[in-house]
Amino acid sequence: MLDVLVGIDVGTTRIKAVVTDLKLNLLAEASIPTPWVHDNNLSDIDMDLLAQTTIKIASDAVSKADGQAVAIGITGIAECGALLDADRKPLVHGFAWHDPRGDLETIQSVIGKENFESTVAAQITSVVSVAKILWQQQNFPRAKKAKYFVGAPEYIMFTLGADLTNELSIVSRTGLLDIAAKAPWKESVDLVGGGPDFLARLVGAGEVIGRANDSAPANLRGAVLTIAGHDHQTAAYYLGAIEDGALFDSMGTAEAIVRTYKGIVSKESMSRLAKHGVNVGWTVIPDHQMILAGLPTGISLERMSTMLGATTIEARSALGTAATQVDRSRHEVKVDGSYPRLNITGVTDGLTPAHLWRAAVEDLTELYDNTLNAISQEVGKYHNVVIGGGWIHNPMVKVAKEKEYGTFTIADKAEPGAMGAAEFAGVALEVIKPRWK
Repeated sequence: MLDVLVGIDVGTTRIKAVVTDLKLNLLAEASIPTPWVHDNNLSDIDMDLLAQTTIKIASDAVSKADGQAVAIGITGIAECGALLDADRKPLVHGFAWHDPRGDLETIQSVIGKENFESTVAAQITSVVSVAKILWQQQNFPRAKKAKYFVGAPEYIMFTLGADLTNELSIVSRTGLLDIAAKAPWKESVDLVGGGPDFLARLVGAGEVIGRANDSAPANLRGAVLTIAGHDHQTAAYYLGAIEDGALFDSMGTAEAIVRTYKGIVSKESMSRLAKHGVNVGWTVIPDHQMILAGLPTGISLERMSTMLGATTIEARSALGTAATQVDRSRHEVKVDGSYPRLNITGVTDGLTPAHLWRAAVEDLTELYDNTLNAISQEVGKYHNVVIGGGWIHNPMVKVAKEKEYGTFTIADKAEPGAMGAAEFAGVALEVIKPRWK
C-alpha cells in the first residue's frame, strides 16, 4: 500500500478529509455534513459522535486512495470544545461557535470588561468558550465536574490515540488563555472551577502528539498525529499568506480577516482591537500572532442574492455584472448585515436588483474597511494580500476588492484547510520542511 498523508478540516458545515502522497499531491478526498443537533438558532453536538464521524470519513478517504496513513493532521473550528470528566469522557455536548448560549454577566461582574479584553484579546460574547462553559455549568449540573477542556480538533485526535493537548491557535479563541503570557489564565480557569490541568499541554501546529492507536481503523493505525491549528490560519498557511504583515481575506460564509504579526501585540492594543470585534492570538507558525476578525459578508450576500432570486453561481455572476454598470448615487438605499439578519433601508422607486446588489457589496465592504483600518492602526500596514473563497469570483465583489486593496492574489486552490492540515501532517512526519525554516 502507498504511504499517505491525511488532512482533516472539521468545519461548521462539513467535515472534509483529503489524502495526499508524501509530496502533497492530492490522491483522494471525502466529506460529510457535520452532525449538529439544530433547534432554531441553537446548535450542539455529541463530541463522541463528532470524533467517530471524523475518523470514519478520514478512513474512507484513505481507502479511496488504496493507501496506509503514516501521518494525520487536523484543523477546524475553535470555540466548540469538550468538557471532560476525570476519566476524560465528555460531560455535555459541545456548542457551535455561533450558538447564542453563554453566561456573559458572570464574566462581566467577576473579571470585568477591560481586564478580560486586554488579557484574552476578545469581547465578552457567547462566542468565547468560557461563556459557553459557564452557561453549561449553570444549566447542566454534571458540567461542574469538568476536569479538562479541549477543542473539537484536539478531542478528535485524543479519541484517535493522541495525548490530551491544547493547540495554541485554537485555545487562543477560548477566553481561557493569557495571550501575552502564552499560558492558562488563572482568573478565567478559576471562574469555571478548573484546576491547574484544566487546559492540557500547550502545543504548536505540526508538533507530534501521538500515534493512532489499535482501536483506529486499520488504514489509520500507527499514523503520526498532529493538530494543524485553527481552520482560517491553516488555510492561510497553505496558501502562503501567513508571514509577518501578510493578509488573508477568506470570503466564505463569514468573511475572515487573518493578519499575521511577528511579536506580541501590547495589552493596550489588544483591548482597543477587542472593542472593534477583533481577536488576537497565537498562530500556526512559531513566535507569530494572528489578528483575526469575522464579518457577516458571505451570509449577508447569500441572503440578498436568495431574496433577489439569484440562487445559482451563474445567476449571481450575472447580477454582479449588472451591478458594476449601474449608478447607485441616485438612490438612498443602505444595506447593513449581521449574522442573525440583513437590514435594508431607503428603498425607493426605480430601484433594481442590480442597485440592491451594488449597495450590498459596497456597504458590507465598508464595514470590512473599518475593521481593517483598526487593525492597521495597531500593527501597521499589511502587504501580500491573498483572497480565497467563492464570493471573490463575483464581478461586483471583485471590483469592490480592487478598489479596497489595489492588487491582490486570488487563491484558487481547493480545500486549503484540509490541504494545510495534510501539509502539517507532513511537517510532523518530517517529510515536508516547515515554511518558517
